[in-house]
Amino acid sequence: MFGRFDLYAPVHKGIRLALSGLCYQTGSVDSSDDAGVSAFVEEFGRVVIILESHSRDEDAHINESYEKYAPETLRQLEEEHAGLEHKLERIIDLVNQLEFNKSQPAQHQKIWYQIGKDLNRFTAEYFVHLEREEGPGMKALWEHLTDDQLKEISLNIRSSIPPQAMSIFMHYMIPAISHRERAVMFGDMKKFAPKEAYEGMRKLAASRLDQQSWVQLQAELEQIKPEGIA
Repeated sequence: MFGRFDLYAPVHKGIRLALSGLCYQTGSVDSSDDAGVSAFVEEFGRVVIILESHSRDEDAHINESYEKYAPETLRQLEEEHAGLEHKLERIIDLVNQLEFNKSQPAQHQKIWYQIGKDLNRFTAEYFVHLEREEGPGMKALWEHLTDDQLKEISLNIRSSIPPQAMSIFMHYMIPAISHRERAVMFGDMKKFAPKEAYEGMRKLAASRLDQQSWVQLQAELEQIKPEGIA
């Protein structure tokens, strides 16, 4: 519903960027490229953290509303969660096997190939799952909750995310969302967040945005004063 507060949009944009990047790596890196494979393994580990956090956050903060207002949608989402978690565990196992097969090039290449295939399939199915949350799921929430209630759920979710996971979320979200979304997000941080947290996110944004986007964001933030400053 255009104009309403969207509980999912920013984080889903970040997750799409994260998973698409992993698929790109498995498709463009040769299994004999030790540095490239190691870079994938490191990034894959970060992405697993946010995927698992995202699932826990939904269970803890959103499922109660689904149970009350859209139980059939909740059933579908939970079935998808279970299937996706099983597929992710298989990929995690394959990634772990890479380390044990470095000395066997043929087996190492075979595992790398399978990781690419399984990750592509997982990503396709995960994107369909995200669309179900954004479609039938968000529609049900809009029909029964006000924007203020949705914002409260969003705040509760953000407050519950450990700092490490939040930094990873922001690593992907900052470049994935629009300028307007970034300006609102960072504007709220500047007004309400502790100065140290805000400055940390600014440094992250500077490292993740192209020069034009960063200058554009800075220009808007300079017009915003922290809460309590006249």
